Amino acid sequence: MPSLLCTSDNNDPNSKVCLELNLFNQISDDKASWLNYEIIFHMGKTQHKFSSVNRQAITALGTVGEIGKFAFAIKPYNELEAFTKGILNFLKSDTQSSYRFEPADPSFELILERTIDPNEIKVHCWVDAGNTQQLVYTWDGLGLRFVTTKVSIEKFVESLTAIQ
Repeated sequence: MPSLLCTSDNNDPNSKVCLELNLFNQISDDKASWLNYEIIFHMGKTQHKFSSVNRQAITALGTVGEIGKFAFAIKPYNELEAFTKGILNFLKSDTQSSYRFEPADPSFELILERTIDPNEIKVHCWVDAGNTQQLVYTWDGLGLRFVTTKVSIEKFVESLTAIQ
């Protein structure tokens, strides 16, 4: 599966910031389908990688749940499609000042905001602390914030659309 990149509007290799989303293996059963992913924050020459840790634990409800599953729901509800359409609607809108997305099993939150310049977009991406745990919601652990171009966001969306 492809790697999706959204990069800062900065070409200095020591300070360039990039959000990378790698999509891989889809898991399906009779009722549901999930597409696993990992997130990589690139900050200059440093990178931080967030992916599934594949452990089981007791949830807040006392049931066994998976910890650290980074996956988009694909069936019965297609989160990847909703994510793509949400970004496209934001880019096409003249009145929408921001767009927010967080998967049903929260592992990250992506926020896009308009700036004064119509060709620039602020990107905020927050990864949940300790990766994720089903039915347990935590505050964000680490974030990435940068300004990019509308063209960069459009290329990111084109990559997402090509997958579907």
